[in-house]
Amino acid sequence: MRTRTAAITAALLLALTACDSSSEGDDKPAAEPSRSPSTSAATTPEPTATETRSIRADFKVGQEASNYGTIVTINKVQEANTITIAGTTKQADADAKYVTLETVVRNDTKTSMDLTCSLPIINALIDDQDRRFDTIDDLYEIPGNPECNAGLQPGFKDEMKFVYLVPKDAKIVLWEFQEYDLEAELVPTLVDLT
Repeated sequence: MRTRTAAITAALLLALTACDSSSEGDDKPAAEPSRSPSTSAATTPEPTATETRSIRADFKVGQEASNYGTIVTINKVQEANTITIAGTTKQADADAKYVTLETVVRNDTKTSMDLTCSLPIINALIDDQDRRFDTIDDLYEIPGNPECNAGLQPGFKDEMKFVYLVPKDAKIVLWEFQEYDLEAELVPTLVDLT
């Protein structure tokens, strides 16, 4: 009972100290380490997408962006109300739009990549509210994309369209991608789309 009471008291003191220190003035040290994830979330404001982009974007449209052995060049970013998939035109809902990234992917890894039906490239389209959007299903049915299970062999490149369905009012600012590797913790590469 005493140990439990001491633990609760210590937790309350830590919480009160955290609340008290957030109201202090400029006399607080500049490089104080965060106390816990919940405390740092409450006292450290999240960067806006604009701040994230200016700090973290590694590449721009038209540049070769690399993430270890995966090299992607975004040649064009298009927004549209319709896309062609599986030979038919598909209309976005009234409150949505499609965003298509026309890219060239080069495989400088040691193994093949399946660009349309597995996870060789983990990616997300990011808007100015830092919302992350996944690609639509069945990318192999987009005209010009590689077939499902068509392995892009090491040393080769291929054209690839990444297509996303996003809210109509979304302002897209970044594309994030990284090589899929279960054995390593890879850092994503960001491409500025503005």
